[in-house]
Amino acid sequence: MSSITKNFRFEITIFRKYVSVLALLALIIFNCLFTQNFVSWVTFSNLFIQASKVVLLGLGMTLIIATGGIDISVGSAMGLSATISAIFLVNGEPAGILLSLIVVAAFGVLCGTLVSKFSILPLIATLALRYILRGLAQGLSGRGTVTYNSPALTQFFITPIAGHFPIHFFILVIAVIIMYLVVNRMKFGFQVEAYGNNPIAAKIAGINTTKIIILCYAVSAIFAWVSGMLEMIMVSSADPSTVGLDMEIDAIAAAVIGGTPITGGYPNIIGTVCGALLLQLITMMCNMNNVPYSTALMIKAGIIVFALFFHGFRKK
Repeated sequence: MSSITKNFRFEITIFRKYVSVLALLALIIFNCLFTQNFVSWVTFSNLFIQASKVVLLGLGMTLIIATGGIDISVGSAMGLSATISAIFLVNGEPAGILLSLIVVAAFGVLCGTLVSKFSILPLIATLALRYILRGLAQGLSGRGTVTYNSPALTQFFITPIAGHFPIHFFILVIAVIIMYLVVNRMKFGFQVEAYGNNPIAAKIAGINTTKIIILCYAVSAIFAWVSGMLEMIMVSSADPSTVGLDMEIDAIAAAVIGGTPITGGYPNIIGTVCGALLLQLITMMCNMNNVPYSTALMIKAGIIVFALFFHGFRKK
């Protein structure tokens, strides 16, 4: 391989790794210059609050996409976890929140088992799980919104720390740091990347591929649980039909925009975070400039198409 080809591939890899970071910075600068009242603590606080659910889902989705899979059940997992927790809070049993975590994580393990041991396509396995989880949520709630009364819990989550930083900010920072260390500093992260690049070679090399896949889907489910908790607490209720509805689309988009190849391979945690913030910033930018939401959707679609085109170009 010539030095020119090596340099070109290196530059493409670096661009893929940091393109979402650069795009986010460029959009922030653009809004600072042209969007009125953009530069304020309120704006950035709302950005973190509104993007928190997608960021958390995106962290788990990044692992799954890095293995060459996909998970379209995380939105329904959010709905089920929020519904179960709200029901226990209504009955004055906050310890039941732990049960919702166990249930959702168990379904993540089940999905990973179907994909890894029974060779069911991830799209099909998670599609079935999507309907099961949403159906369970609606059945447990009686198909109605579950509302609980816990002002102290809600106030704790909406009150900024140190007068400026929403608690969502610290939750995201902790989650991102943990995932970054897991992916980039631990054996598990390298095994996920190896499996995504070449599943057969990874198995021959002695990697327990079944365990890797199950762990990825379990982690994704746990992040869906955290995201569902945040949404439930912010509104003191859980609607089993709408909580997390179609959130998996934004999570997948964040991971792809962030530089994780849709065909599997390198999981880019920082890129996913920037991708999620970028998607939410586009929506905020359109709202603050009185631009129709339909325009924001078209801009997001264009960015996603560009990301997929770039992944295809890099592969060639």
